[in-house]
Amino acid sequence: SMGLEDGDVDFHPTKGVLVNDYAQSISNPNVYAVGDCVANVPRLTHMSGEMAKVVVQNSLFDGHWKLSSFVVPAVMYTEPEYAVVSKVISFDENGLVVPTPAEDPAELDVYKAELQHNDRAILDSSDADGFVKIFCKKNTGTIVGCTIVSTRAGEIVNEVALAIKHGIDLEGLGRNIHSYPTLGEAVMGCGLQYINSKWKTM
Repeated sequence: SMGLEDGDVDFHPTKGVLVNDYAQSISNPNVYAVGDCVANVPRLTHMSGEMAKVVVQNSLFDGHWKLSSFVVPAVMYTEPEYAVVSKVISFDENGLVVPTPAEDPAELDVYKAELQHNDRAILDSSDADGFVKIFCKKNTGTIVGCTIVSTRAGEIVNEVALAIKHGIDLEGLGRNIHSYPTLGEAVMGCGLQYINSKWKTM
């Protein structure tokens, strides 16, 4: 036992310490928690590191950085790599951090770029089955998530994470010039699909 009860720190017996959007204990705001001991957050090393930054800023420098602002990529280091990104943390009506509900597939548009058509993949004889798939809110370019299967998925996904974080829509990614030839051009390819879908027919 860690004696959390003695410190008036509420916790779930299997999930961990219950925190608010500022990473404070919901029962004792003088206590902060980060990482795998916190309920309802992804168990990822980079997640723990980012939470630590939140706690330092909020506890020592009067910050107001919120966990719900996080857009968190995750990677499985398989061959090929598998990467995803989305907004994964929300908070409920009581201010408790909870997982973000999954998007309804019926309310999404999906844009997919196959890497078998990517010149870098062709040159390297790699990623024949790889792809970049970007999910947007229906009839908009608002990006809500991404799935990538590629030898460098963990590096490619960061561009999409940045776009979600800062409200850059799929057209913005499509208009962003990418180095040639790179696997990352597949992100631009999804953006071009979105742009082309809005063309007026002649």
